[in-house]
Amino acid sequence: MQFAISRKLWSLLAVACFLSPLPGCGSSDGLVLVSGTVTFDGAPVADGTIQFRALEGDQKAYASSIVDGKYEARVEPGPAAVEVRASRIVEGKFDESNPGEKTPVGEMYIPEKYNSRTELKITVESDKLDENFDLVSK
Repeated sequence: MQFAISRKLWSLLAVACFLSPLPGCGSSDGLVLVSGTVTFDGAPVADGTIQFRALEGDQKAYASSIVDGKYEARVEPGPAAVEVRASRIVEGKFDESNPGEKTPVGEMYIPEKYNSRTELKITVESDKLDENFDLVSK
C-alpha cells in the first residue's frame, strides 16, 4: 500500500512540474525583456554583470551577464536602480603571496556611482525595452 501511495505521489508531482510554467519562459511571469549595450569610456564592457533592483514593492533584483558590451535581462516593470560591475586584469601586476606562484591581479574598474552607490535609474514600462548605458570614469 505504501508503494502505491508513493507512486501516486510521484505521478502527481511529475504532472505538476510539467504543467507549471518555467521561470523565464513566456511572458506570463509579468517580466519585461530589457536589452542593450554597456560601454565604459567609449569601449564596450567586455565581461561584467548588470543588475536591475526594483525601487518599489518587494525590491527584487534581476541580473544578467554583459558579454562584449551586450546584455539581455528579464525585469519587473516599474522604476529600478541599475548596477554595473566589471573587473579586468591589471597589466604587469601579480600576487606572489604563494611561493613560486605568480597570479595576475584584477581590479574592479567601474566606479561606485554605477554599482554600490549607483546613480543609474530606469523605468521599465513596455513589453520590450532597449536601454544603453554609456559609463564614464570621471
